[in-house]
Formats: sequence, C-alpha cells, structure tokens
Amino acid sequence: MKIILSIILLVAASARADTVHLTSGNDITGTVTTYANMAFEIEQEGGISVRQSAATVKSIEFTPRTATLEVRGRGNVEGNLTSYEGGAFAIQSADGSKTDKIMAMLVANASFGGSARKFMLITGGGQVDMKKLLAPGKVTIVDFFAEWCGPCKMIGPQLEKLNKEDNDVVLRKVDIIKWGTPVTKQFSINSIPRIQIYDRKGNLVGTVPGAGMDAVRSYVKAAKEAK
Repeated sequence: MKIILSIILLVAASARADTVHLTSGNDITGTVTTYANMAFEIEQEGGISVRQSAATVKSIEFTPRTATLEVRGRGNVEGNLTSYEGGAFAIQSADGSKTDKIMAMLVANASFGGSARKFMLITGGGQVDMKKLLAPGKVTIVDFFAEWCGPCKMIGPQLEKLNKEDNDVVLRKVDIIKWGTPVTKQFSINSIPRIQIYDRKGNLVGTVPGAGMDAVRSYVKAAKEAK
C-alpha cells in the first residue's frame, strides 16, 4: 500500500511541472518559458535555466496554460498549450473545440509564460507581465506591497513562511514603491497590501485586501482544489 501511495504522489508531483522528453531517453522537469532560434528555455527549481536545442527534444508534456506563438506568415497565435511532439506544437482553442498543430520550424518565437522560481521580488513600480510571474502547476501568491506600509510588514513574513513550508505555493512580491506608479494604475491598486491568489492554471481565485492571512489560506486551499 505504501509503495502504491508513493507512486501516486510521485505522478501527481510530476504532473505539476513541464516534462521535456529528450531523444537521448533522458527527461528534464521544470517550466518551459520560451522558444526561439530553434531552442527551448527551461527553468528548473532554484532558478536554474537550461537551453535545449529543439533537435534534441522528442516531446514535451506542458502543464496546461495559455501561450502565444509568433508564426511566420500568420502572425500571433494564442491558445491553450497542450503538448509538443513530432516537431509541432499543439494549441487548443479557448473553448476546446479545435486543436491546431503548428510546426516548430514556422515559429519565430514563443512565450509560454511562467517561472519555476519559488520566490521573486519585483521592484521599481513599473508595469508587470502577470503571465511571466505565474508558476504553471503551482499556486501563485502575488503580494502588492511597499516598504513604508505597516500592514504589509505584518503579513509579509507570514506569506514568506507559507511559501517556504508549502511546496505547492510560490510567492511573488511586487513593490509598488509609491502611489501613482505604473503598476498601481495597471491593477487599479488604491490600498495595500493587496494579495492575489492564482490556481495551477493561472486563473485568479481570489483577492485579499489587507492583512487577512486566514483569507489567504482559504483561497490557497481553493486554488489547490480548482480543476
């Protein structure tokens, strides 16, 4: 029974990251973030990046998420990324009714979004690309804060503790710097802390205005259970 349970847990864990199957027979587990110049950029736990030539990649099992492909002679194609096999990307329409197979040789570059990093600090107050902050296969907490904010200092250490203790949770802290910066206008932020919780597929599950850690834990639980 213990052996069966271990196998189930191992399969569940591996399903929460992209798996790159190489022609050599080896696998790379991480988050595939970009494709350009016939090569994939793969980010692994700890922020280690691996560049892998498409010629050495047999197939890729992607954690479901949206992706944008710049296709020569066709422009940008956006949809739900499902897999890469036989030198082609499989992109599903938003409603799931159609799957488009696009040959990699026709793709100038592609952005799959996301990062496998456990913790990221974004400073400067500029606009952010949320797709690049989210971690496919993980629950992502985005904490909009400022160094001068008292309630931010109260909940910040609690969020960091949750991030360290829960392997399914990643934390992104976005410093707004001050009121009126581009990021505050981008997300219509008029109070901080503001904490946003996203599920494994990058869908916003809930927003917590203020230092409500119980609400954060509740949304994290909901994000884990989301299908």
